Amino acid sequence: MNSLDILKTIICSEMPLPKTRVWAYNSNVDLPKDNKMFIVLHYGARTPISNTVKYVDTINGVEEHQSMNVCEEVFISVLSQNTEARDRAHEIHMALNSTFSRNLQAKEHVHIAILGDVYDASFLEATSRINRFDVKTKIFTSYDKIKSVDYYDKYNFETWTEKQDGEVIKESFNIGE
Repeated sequence: MNSLDILKTIICSEMPLPKTRVWAYNSNVDLPKDNKMFIVLHYGARTPISNTVKYVDTINGVEEHQSMNVCEEVFISVLSQNTEARDRAHEIHMALNSTFSRNLQAKEHVHIAILGDVYDASFLEATSRINRFDVKTKIFTSYDKIKSVDYYDKYNFETWTEKQDGEVIKESFNIGE
């Protein structure tokens, strides 16, 4: 589950909101026609904290284990055509600090900051008269990738040698085993 999916699960559970009222930015979703609150999630900066690689010898050969820890800045935009977004923006931080949220973070091996700035960004939506409050938080997460790699210490090859009398000798060699 990616970090935006984790946030969506927390927000829908703790605020509570239908899943159709929370989505990731640029998800090809039409804005609601009613004046009720909806939430849009989007990434800001994604700052790598560490990036490591190690090689593990397995029965099937050598594997490359890559791991990267990242601090992801996420904006949670709370919007409504009535005052609901303004009145409920504080609930985002409460949802992030809930027992449900902490349990899901532990299960998914992420950490979400429970405090962050809240900006009144209503001026961006001036023509629509939408109340918009952007809640900024940070998510600490990791990404892993494991794949097999070519390792040239171990390989097999054959040689074919023809003697003067016409006899052909086949020899097989296993190097590195």
